[in-house]
Amino acid sequence: MTSEEPGGRDAVRPEIALSWKRSQLSGVDPGRGFDASPADDLDLSGRLLRAARPVLDEVGVQIAGTELCVLLADPDCRIVARVFDNRAVERHMERLGAVLGSRFGEDRAGTNALGTPLEVRRGVVINGEEHFLEQFKGLSCYGHPIIHPVTHRVEGILDLTCIAPQANSLFAPFLQRAAADIERRLLEGARASEQRLVDAFQRVSPQRQVAVTAIGEDILLSNRAALDLLDVADHAALRGLATDLRPDQSRTVELELASGERAQVRADRIAGTDGGTLFLVQPVRRPATPIRRGTARTSSPAADRVRTELERLRDSRDALVICGEPGSGRSTAVRDVAGTSMVHRHDATRIAVQGIESWSRDVARSLRRSDAVVVIDQVQLLPEPVHPLVAEAIASGDPRILLTSGPEADLAAPIAALVSRCPERLVLPPLRQRRAELPEIARAMLDEIMPGVRLSATALEALTAAQWPGNLTELRVVLTKAARSCAGSRITVADLPDRYRSPGRVARLAGRERAERQAIVDALTECGGNKVHAAEQLGISRSTLYARIRALEITV
Repeated sequence: MTSEEPGGRDAVRPEIALSWKRSQLSGVDPGRGFDASPADDLDLSGRLLRAARPVLDEVGVQIAGTELCVLLADPDCRIVARVFDNRAVERHMERLGAVLGSRFGEDRAGTNALGTPLEVRRGVVINGEEHFLEQFKGLSCYGHPIIHPVTHRVEGILDLTCIAPQANSLFAPFLQRAAADIERRLLEGARASEQRLVDAFQRVSPQRQVAVTAIGEDILLSNRAALDLLDVADHAALRGLATDLRPDQSRTVELELASGERAQVRADRIAGTDGGTLFLVQPVRRPATPIRRGTARTSSPAADRVRTELERLRDSRDALVICGEPGSGRSTAVRDVAGTSMVHRHDATRIAVQGIESWSRDVARSLRRSDAVVVIDQVQLLPEPVHPLVAEAIASGDPRILLTSGPEADLAAPIAALVSRCPERLVLPPLRQRRAELPEIARAMLDEIMPGVRLSATALEALTAAQWPGNLTELRVVLTKAARSCAGSRITVADLPDRYRSPGRVARLAGRERAERQAIVDALTECGGNKVHAAEQLGISRSTLYARIRALEITV
């Protein structure tokens, strides 16, 4: 695009020309009306508004009699607060769409003093004719981003608007001071958040018989008992316990520590601490169950169930189906159940290459070996002509039949009917449902890959944040690459492949945000990093995508 407006007027400032180009690429029509479409999921009690309210109250006094208005938008460019000099200005701005919840990203409203500062991360003056949409050309504004002093994330945008063709030169210094005041209060709020967590820790830490640790955004406190009892891997597991807790909510669970000792853990989410949680850890005094080399220690009810089931199934002769996602440990479970027996494996994926008749003959030969265990992998891929052969083998009970399949919910009706003939069934949970165990699973894998190499606390948190669609297989690939890349005996975040270098805060995202983050990462990967195409694929605006990338700390 040239430095002329779509309507063909005179040259404009380069930053305005670039904003017009972004607006055009987003499909904004300069002559169309602005569709406010207010959001209904605004956070009107978050830290941005807590920090901004006293400043906005003071600004309201200062703009009295000026015919001005001040708008505050969140990181998604949605208006969350408004201050007007008088009712006439308020009515005028509302007619233009400036209502609570309305989205002013450049992809919806074109060049404006909310969306444009969000895109460029600095203050911008937008005079009347520099607006992209015709309906805003009667306004002149200055917008300034509010940037957190510690995280350097854009927390919001402050906008000062007048109904005039030109903005006053004093707009910028006035609004910059207001934005700086909000940023200072954000920093003070972060310090207050840390102090509340420290206070909660100090109230309970003198207990000599209980390990007490407090974990916040950038703070970790431990009493002497916790220092003696907990390992780096345990801190990552504790963070995972607090992921879905609401402020003032508690949870008590039993888990296995990195040392192999089991402990009862109470997690208390401390209100007003931006996710800070207090943990009380008491060892359960009973002998730890020996763990075979190469097998991860369990630390969740689901894992305990699987371990108990495996122990029972080793002594059984009944046909068994093992269900789970690819990479969830189906082959390992087969080896565990089969034990020292001779194993004949037949993979259904080979039918496409080998042909049904040849593959079936191989299976039939194996079924004549009563001293063996016959394994049929990927039964969800079996064509219907093979079903009677497998059904007859299950019914005979000699030799023992082990089937592996994808998740139960994904099985077609004929396959579900086939596997239902097995008297035994074992369901393996995906790795994303075993986050509390991930530190020990990773430790066990590293013992096999490169003994002596360990993960740093931040690397553990980053791995805990991943979604692991490839489950244990994917984790092994990542750890193998990282172990070969690290300079010493400790794997840091820098040693992990790029897509796994999520900040530690990501590990504490709630389930919905975690899923949203993974969807964005997947879309960006599929689109080769092109944010415009990724936004189209996700069905969201480009400015919303940018805002969510920043909020969810996605590295692209």
